Amino acid sequence: MKKKGRGNSAGGKRKWLRRLILGAGCILGIRAALALWPYPELELFRGRSYGLAVQDRTGRTLRVFPARDGVRREWADLEEIPAGVVRIFLRAEDRRFYVHPGVDPLAVLGSALRNLREGRIVSGASTVTMQLARLVRPRAGGLGGKLREAGDALRLEARLSKKEILELWLNNIPFGSNIEGLPAMGRARFGRPVAALDESRAALLAMVPRRPSRYDPAVNPEAAVSAALAFSARCALGLKEAALWEAAGEAAQEGVLLEKAPFFAPHFTEAIAASLRAAGNSPPLPWVRSTLDLNFQTYGEELLQGALGQLRNHRVTNGAILAIENDTGAIRVYVGSASWFAEESSGKIDGVRVINQPGSCLKPFLYALALDSGFGPQDILPDLPTIFGGSEAYVPANFNRRFNGPVRLRVALASSLNIPAVYMIERLGVGAFEDFLVSLGFDSIAASRGVHGSGLALGNGEVSLAELVRAFSVFPRGGSLVPLNYIEETGQGLEDSGPLGGGESRQVMSPYAAWVISDVLADRASRFTGFGPAPVLATPFSSMFKTGTANQFQHIWALGASRRFTVGVWMGNFSGETVIGSTGSSIPARIAAELLRALETTGSRDGPVGGDPPELAAAVSICALSGMAAGPDCGGTLREWLLPDRIPPPCTWHQRTGLVYPPEYQAWLEERFHSGRAGNRAGGTSGPRIRIPVSGSVFYLDPSLPPEAQALRLETSGFGPEAPVYIDQILQGVLNPAGVFALPLFRGRHQVTVEDDTGATAWADFEVRG
Repeated sequence: MKKKGRGNSAGGKRKWLRRLILGAGCILGIRAALALWPYPELELFRGRSYGLAVQDRTGRTLRVFPARDGVRREWADLEEIPAGVVRIFLRAEDRRFYVHPGVDPLAVLGSALRNLREGRIVSGASTVTMQLARLVRPRAGGLGGKLREAGDALRLEARLSKKEILELWLNNIPFGSNIEGLPAMGRARFGRPVAALDESRAALLAMVPRRPSRYDPAVNPEAAVSAALAFSARCALGLKEAALWEAAGEAAQEGVLLEKAPFFAPHFTEAIAASLRAAGNSPPLPWVRSTLDLNFQTYGEELLQGALGQLRNHRVTNGAILAIENDTGAIRVYVGSASWFAEESSGKIDGVRVINQPGSCLKPFLYALALDSGFGPQDILPDLPTIFGGSEAYVPANFNRRFNGPVRLRVALASSLNIPAVYMIERLGVGAFEDFLVSLGFDSIAASRGVHGSGLALGNGEVSLAELVRAFSVFPRGGSLVPLNYIEETGQGLEDSGPLGGGESRQVMSPYAAWVISDVLADRASRFTGFGPAPVLATPFSSMFKTGTANQFQHIWALGASRRFTVGVWMGNFSGETVIGSTGSSIPARIAAELLRALETTGSRDGPVGGDPPELAAAVSICALSGMAAGPDCGGTLREWLLPDRIPPPCTWHQRTGLVYPPEYQAWLEERFHSGRAGNRAGGTSGPRIRIPVSGSVFYLDPSLPPEAQALRLETSGFGPEAPVYIDQILQGVLNPAGVFALPLFRGRHQVTVEDDTGATAWADFEVRG
């Protein structure tokens, strides 16, 4: 009998084992079938749009953009959500989440008993998986809908891991107020990322989905705390009432403050979001860590507000600031306007990207082209009253309203003299300068190529602050250009950052040209001719500056750079109104200098802003006046770094018999000093000639003045004293001792002739219109 019983026992075990294996096989088969069952709604749901959180370089949130459907919904990986917060939500909604297959039989039984006892439905026994199923494929009410929801929950469990289900659910819980997901709700109610939530705040938020209108702590903190306390007692969580009230008070305060949506650097964050939207990142990026530094951004905004306060009565209502790191092109400060919310001054316009006339800010690039075209910093340029142009005349003047005669290229740039700049663009060609600017990244010039005249040297083409700052940073970087870099890291890697993630540099000018321009714009002595001592530009480290002012002072600019950073400032208005009074560019220059000082406190580099002189350049002693190699009779000498093929011959201006200027400076000498001596050019002859007007020029009468009140400057060289002046063979008068005469203007074509007692004669044709 014993043996028979043992056999039956062994057979029974084998029978139960077969049943167990068969049951497990059936379950696995069912799960496999459920996994293979098409579920297009799930794929659509997993590809839904989430908001974009833009952070500064240290991880502080600058702004959170809503999802494409307008819902405030953010994504956070499950690892980012504190374990205690996850535990709170699971205790509130599904305590056996990790052990049931999507439907919890014990919860269903308990719910049925409670509903029978109450005589109405008080509990639905929905698991986290069932709630997610309802979000993936919304159902109708009633028993049929509930059964379909349970079936979908089983399908979810067959397709996704528990981690994936929990992660999807936490990121999509409906909280009302157009907010979905725990990350978005945590930021909206407490102004903090989900990683910074604690259990008290999690408990308050866990109550909201049940009745959003009643338990939202920003709307009804008393009810929210009461519900959270009851939940804590029921689940033995041990939450402190004081901590819950503190958190609820914080949520109520944030509700008053527009739900504490961070809103820093709006133009910068808008540019990032627009670029990423255009790139069509899929799946969408959950967050972007940008290159911006919020501390410096705030300081830049304060500097701009203070400066605008000084110009309130001048119609200067707006401004913009851009600061970048030279090595990487990383943007550290991006102030697009005085205030995003200032509708009366068009604050939403991005002043970093809008194009305006930059005034003299283009001159450094013109002289860089000159240096790469054979000119040297010692070359002499004429700063004389000059009419440029062929068919249409262009008459520039300097900011200080003076003519300085012969000036070295170094002084002409450092003092921002206008006439030498126009002389230079006439020598190089407007088209060549346009091409060079395009190579430096001035897309605005590319769009208007071919319409500029000689005035491009003085900034009559329209460019953006972003283009100027990027190009200006080429000088301390040794002639290489890098893209502006907005993004350091994204939620899916830097490769998903599109065109805003920086890029490779490329050489756009010679290291020698870049070094010379840096050295010139950092040379306070050379700057003195045009600006005097300019103490606002003095910094405790090597720095370079260039300022610019557009016609009528509508736009005032400043560019500054150290070895590590480049800063650009624009001030004016977006309406195009003429500024009242002459504001000058010292105010934006002060902003640029102050911001550079702040940036450099993070660690400076010693040495000149442009680094050491290039290896091929040699130090040469030159004459301070002629720019030639210093001779024995030169009174003042300077050191200039020159390339071997550009070392000039010995000075011919300083002779033992005295100082002899080239003949084109005769009128300037007479007018400025009432003395001086001009001679023939070395190795050639120079006869009497008319310098102004150039034959073939066209002049236009000013319609605001009567014709008899207008005159044309006639400037000559080489004629004897009091040489007669004729227009159309009619005597008009005689030259003054400087060889200058004021010609009356009459409409039509005319010929001016000058003839002296020796028989020397010169003539020029010109036309007057208007």
